[in-house]
Amino acid sequence: KARVCLVLSCLWPFLIFMFWGGKSSSNSSSFLSSNNSNNTNALRPSLLLKHPGLQFRKYLDRVDILGYGPTHPRVAVVVVGEDRDDILASIESVFRNTDLNRLFLICAVMDGVKSDTALVKKSNEMDEGAIPHWHGLHQHFHLGKFVKSGDDEDENSEDVEPHGKKTYVMFSEDLQGMAASRNDAVEFISLLEKKHEQAGIKSPEEDLIVLFLQSGAELVSPQWLKPVTSALIVPPPLLGEYRKLSNGNAVPLKIANAVSFPVQNDDGDFTRNEAVGFDAVFSPRWITPKAQDLALSNGNSFPSPGLAGAATAMRLATYRSLPSQDLSLQDEYAVNLDLALNLWLCADGIDILNVDSTRVKTRHVFNAKTKLPSTNLVARFAAAWLDSEYAAKTLKALINQESFQLTRLEWDTMLSYAKEHPDFPNGLQNKCRPFTWFADNINTAFDEEGEGPKRGNEEGISAKQGLKKKEPAAFEEKNISPENPMELPPAAEKSEGNAVPERKEDRQLEQKKLEPPLSFARLEIIRKAKPVEIHYVKITPEDKHPHMGARDADGNLDYVHDATALRKNPPDFEFPALHDACDKRDNTYKMLTEQVFVDMKSHEEKKKSGVNRDKIFCLVYTISSGHSRIPYIQQTWGPKCDGFMVGSNKTDVSIGAVNIPHEGPEEYNNIWQKVRSMWSYIYDNYYNDYDWFHIGGDDLYLIVENLRLYLESDEIQAAQNGGIYLPSEEPLTHQTPLFLGRRFAYMGDMDDIFLSGGSGYTMNKAALKTLVVDGFPKYFPHMHTFSEDTMTARIFRKFNIFPYETKDNAGSERYNPFQPGHHWSYRPPADISKDWYAKYSIDVRWGKEHCSKHSVAFHYIKDDMQKRLHALLYHLCPSTS
Repeated sequence: KARVCLVLSCLWPFLIFMFWGGKSSSNSSSFLSSNNSNNTNALRPSLLLKHPGLQFRKYLDRVDILGYGPTHPRVAVVVVGEDRDDILASIESVFRNTDLNRLFLICAVMDGVKSDTALVKKSNEMDEGAIPHWHGLHQHFHLGKFVKSGDDEDENSEDVEPHGKKTYVMFSEDLQGMAASRNDAVEFISLLEKKHEQAGIKSPEEDLIVLFLQSGAELVSPQWLKPVTSALIVPPPLLGEYRKLSNGNAVPLKIANAVSFPVQNDDGDFTRNEAVGFDAVFSPRWITPKAQDLALSNGNSFPSPGLAGAATAMRLATYRSLPSQDLSLQDEYAVNLDLALNLWLCADGIDILNVDSTRVKTRHVFNAKTKLPSTNLVARFAAAWLDSEYAAKTLKALINQESFQLTRLEWDTMLSYAKEHPDFPNGLQNKCRPFTWFADNINTAFDEEGEGPKRGNEEGISAKQGLKKKEPAAFEEKNISPENPMELPPAAEKSEGNAVPERKEDRQLEQKKLEPPLSFARLEIIRKAKPVEIHYVKITPEDKHPHMGARDADGNLDYVHDATALRKNPPDFEFPALHDACDKRDNTYKMLTEQVFVDMKSHEEKKKSGVNRDKIFCLVYTISSGHSRIPYIQQTWGPKCDGFMVGSNKTDVSIGAVNIPHEGPEEYNNIWQKVRSMWSYIYDNYYNDYDWFHIGGDDLYLIVENLRLYLESDEIQAAQNGGIYLPSEEPLTHQTPLFLGRRFAYMGDMDDIFLSGGSGYTMNKAALKTLVVDGFPKYFPHMHTFSEDTMTARIFRKFNIFPYETKDNAGSERYNPFQPGHHWSYRPPADISKDWYAKYSIDVRWGKEHCSKHSVAFHYIKDDMQKRLHALLYHLCPSTS
């Protein structure tokens, strides 16, 4: 009896299943044989009530046979695109081929689309059962949102919703790209997952699967989820390792891998036994898997270095834990390439499920028209994932491509630019496996000199032809060493009477990179401007405007001022009110004794080193009524400039004032014309003698030592050399224009940034030449206005020259538009729109930290205030003070 009871206890579920299974089967078959609406009665809840066997069968389908949970998790599908028909085709294929008991959500993202009511309506109809779909082992459909619970529509019948909502459509009016769109979908799925767990309708042990389905790609088999689950969720007995949950339960560890689906295009071609790799410039190619990899699974799966892109599945937790989440990546291939590198180098890799049930039909197979990575995108991947050895191979491959020229300087610039981007994933080489392992063991195609799909739009090339291997490039033709592509070949030996000129690339090897590199914001400013040849170009305008020259004290033209006179013969510093000025303990005193200082130590060390110092020309504008302020400048900071001149309406040799004629009256509202003529005069007479040119009003105080050290710093020298390398010892022939000062955003508009004229602004030779030679003749030549600082910035903007960020490493300002004490005490109002200074300022610090320790300029410093600042900064105060 005991044995009989044991047998019955083991077999009774299967006996019941077989007994009632035939009834349910007949009902199901009648449905499949006809599409009329009456046949939906076979699955109405009332029928389940009359036939308990059907209800039990449904329970078995859901829990014992196809149940979801830790070993059979549900799947969330993500589809991103712009075309309605493609999105709907993908959604429909999911409904037709997925058990809705295992479907968590379909999240469709319409990128660059504000709204689409037709799409929403159609997806809702699918959600309500308008197309055949699966519940467990049963396929059916139901027209309309509800099915009736009774056979007859009598007063006792009630509406019952057949299943929950499975689709959600997101719209993004602005085109944000594939990476950001996928991220939005995953964030929504994660939020929904959390809500389900909080509501008790999902257990923490159920680790959702996410399927990234290409827009327009279609699943073709209702069995696709079974092999995917087997590949991603390892049964506990086979794994033997567990992890503890917060509730104390133990669940099996899961490998962090992904699976890619084989692709079938519209012509019926099937990428069976083919994986996806990429070459040294990250172009895709079909590759044949290794025989041993095929043998391990009888050909049912094999590793793939890359993703075909039509359909990729992984555990949701795997995707969320990947270290590189670069939301700036736009197109699908770039996103899938980054995903593949994440999975191989930082997780457990990719397998292609080489079985019919996981086929995906798509029109978007790699072919001759496949959009390949741009050179900047190649640099981004190289900077993120490659070490120096493999980055060199990528550069070599780019150089060897036909009709493409790239210098090492340009390549290093792109690498540096990529690393400074806000979305750049830093530190991947420390977090993940080395790329050497990946190239040696997984993606051996990287060392090939291929170019993937042809660059261009050649017709008649199949996917496989477009991805065939390119013949190795001839190193001899390009004169590049195959052993070390970054090592440029030695110059040819000079034969008698035949000298070989030095190449630009050879000189680049001698240049030293800036360390640390420029910030992304600074490099972005530098890269917009075009380098300028800095040799002097004589200008002979027809009407002499604004090159009118200067008048001497007697009013005669063609006067040339001696710009070195003040430096050669500086007056003595005389300040009768020195004691009182030094004893005053106000906010200016605090700022100049506790924060700002003159870096005399570095200045003297540089002076003693014997290196040639950069020469600075200081230009002050005033009018004859302001001449009384100039002696204060002459006794303080003026003699420290290599060249000094005061632009005025009257020449006075004793104070270095020069009468500069200009268009229009001599008045405040015409400073723009005065400054135009002043800069033209400086260019015509002093351009070749100086390296930097600074302009400000007669109430400017300049800390020349700090300014010179800043201009000679590696940062600024590299910036005017393109932003990557420090200049070589050879004289520069080209410069990137630099426009330095305190940045203001006009009316808070970040697209209209100019430099405050109060603390003055500084230009290098390239900027001065661009302004005078190219800018003045074309832009605002006859405008009368006081805002010379905004007008100068607007001209520079025409040439993609933008105000450079001159803050120090602490974020403090070097060029200060007010007195030191004002900056010490000033705090912005709660409503910055009520204060022009707060509204115009850009990411500034307030209080003591507003001013850099190495500040170079202050404004509104008049008369004795000039001498007081000078005494405090240069320690001229009596010891008792």
